[in-house]
Amino acid sequence: MKKRFIHAFICGILFLSASACSSTSEEGNSPQITSDELLQIKKGMELQEVVGIIGGEGKQQGDNGKPGTKAHQVNYVWDGDSGNSFVHISFRNNKVSTIEDVNMK
Repeated sequence: MKKRFIHAFICGILFLSASACSSTSEEGNSPQITSDELLQIKKGMELQEVVGIIGGEGKQQGDNGKPGTKAHQVNYVWDGDSGNSFVHISFRNNKVSTIEDVNMK
């Protein structure tokens, strides 16, 4: 039950972060991700593979750990192609470690 609460809390924070970022101008926005593109992304893929599928780099939401170590993690968010949707992908050692989506159809 505690894991569900933590997961819901993280998704809520990510949703608020993505919503706040979506009010920026069209210039410089990351590309939107579609449901079909999301289905192509798998754990273990490298960042450049993901960027190739989606067509551009998402908004970096921070990083943890020392670069160049196994503990280094970088988080990106891509807005979805439908209202209030987004995908959060964490990369550990430049490879997809987690994929979370909200309201993707």
